Amino acid sequence: MNTNFYKNTVSALSAKDSIADESYILSIVEGEHIGSKLFLSFDKDCTNEFSKTSTFNMIEYDAKLENFWNEVIPKIEFENAPYLDDLGIFVESLNPKVQLVVCGGGHVSLALSKLSDFMGFELTILEDRAEFGSYEKFPNAKAIIVDSFENIFSKNNFSKSSCFVIATRGHICDAECLENVMKLEFCYAGMIGSKRKIAKTKNLMLSKGFSEEAFANIKTPIGLPIGGQTPEEIAISIMAEIIQTLNQTPRSYFSEIIKEAIEKESETMVLAKIVSKTGSSPRGIGSQMLIKKDGSTIDTVGGGLIEFSAIQEAVNLLKENPIAFKKHYILNNEQAASLGMWCGGNLDIFFDIIN
Repeated sequence: MNTNFYKNTVSALSAKDSIADESYILSIVEGEHIGSKLFLSFDKDCTNEFSKTSTFNMIEYDAKLENFWNEVIPKIEFENAPYLDDLGIFVESLNPKVQLVVCGGGHVSLALSKLSDFMGFELTILEDRAEFGSYEKFPNAKAIIVDSFENIFSKNNFSKSSCFVIATRGHICDAECLENVMKLEFCYAGMIGSKRKIAKTKNLMLSKGFSEEAFANIKTPIGLPIGGQTPEEIAISIMAEIIQTLNQTPRSYFSEIIKEAIEKESETMVLAKIVSKTGSSPRGIGSQMLIKKDGSTIDTVGGGLIEFSAIQEAVNLLKENPIAFKKHYILNNEQAASLGMWCGGNLDIFFDIIN
């Protein structure tokens, strides 16, 4: 049995070249083998489906369960992750870190860079003018690429998880960036511009062979309609639209701060995960919180008295011989009121051990 499962998993996620496009943690959260889990990664085919020939890479937590995992993996609905299946297996997607790629280094881009840092996104700035693309101006950028936009797109690769914001100094550069972005797979792409500019750019893209459907995938006008006027307000509307797009598909809550703590800490800790819920709850399935022996926490499963109770459970668990278990919170209206909540629901929290 591998007691360093989570540390090994975080290491695998950090070694980007060693994992496939899709990665998951499968945890048995009830029954005889509770606490057993594996890290699983494999590729999707060109139709964005999991193919029969997908390569599966497993880091075993309990090697005796290899036959079990090989039997159940084909039955798992990975596209619905995170979810708890009928066999008591919690399927947790490990989405790659969001890559925010901003074409242009102007005022809106500067405001976006601050929001990107706040959201924990990895920021890349693309510019064809050195004075507008510098780390002095964008200190939080992971990468700044200064070259002609033609060269930038021909010489660099971008992740499928990239969110592109096109906001260069002029229409010609915007159109050049858009043409290149439309040739790529992306999570989100939007372009700043007036209705007149958007109409002209659309006609230009159609003349270059792109379809109406392909252009419809570009957010134009960019951002949610909040009436933003200043660069900061426009940046907020763009970031809100990116978040809205990201949340249209299930997402993992195995956060970067939890990963960093697992990597750095040597003490035994408890990882509390919401694995199922009905009714109201501040956070959704997959939300996680790391609890240390002194009761200090990293991230949250929603706050309030339920979180306080979970912390106490974890601290008591760490005082004894820590083993994984699941606790069911039943919150009908009367019980919810006794906990200081307005409305009820049912919640399952799985307490996992990190050594």
